[in-house]
Amino acid sequence: MLYYLNMGHFTLTFRSYIALIKSIFSAVGIFAILALVIGMVADIRSADSTKGGYEYPFAGWSGKTIDFSAMYQTKDGLYKSGYVIDQFFNCHTGMISWEILGVIKGDFRKFSERAIVVHKPQDECRARGYNTDSWAISDLL
Repeated sequence: MLYYLNMGHFTLTFRSYIALIKSIFSAVGIFAILALVIGMVADIRSADSTKGGYEYPFAGWSGKTIDFSAMYQTKDGLYKSGYVIDQFFNCHTGMISWEILGVIKGDFRKFSERAIVVHKPQDECRARGYNTDSWAISDLL
């Protein structure tokens, strides 16, 4: 017995309901993985949109700095929600952490001297009442 799935301009033919169900699950899985990959790429690309100024004294950079004032405040620092990857900026230690889909967590690294000079996370942390003296250190401040 053949089963038909009429989709407007074309018709899919299946020999059993099992084949039809497998095809539907496969299509849903492909779209879910595609959405996950697109979300991860968008989150990674939006993390830092500045270019240049990688050598001391970090001059000559261009682009838009991270808008720390638009982030949520937590008890330890700032939080930015992404499509797939959430970012945490610990204002007590200067540590950047991430979380994927709320399940996989990890520490990335501490703010680099370039990040401290160019993006100035310490300014927003201080404005929100955190003490940044232990990590916001640079001759250029």
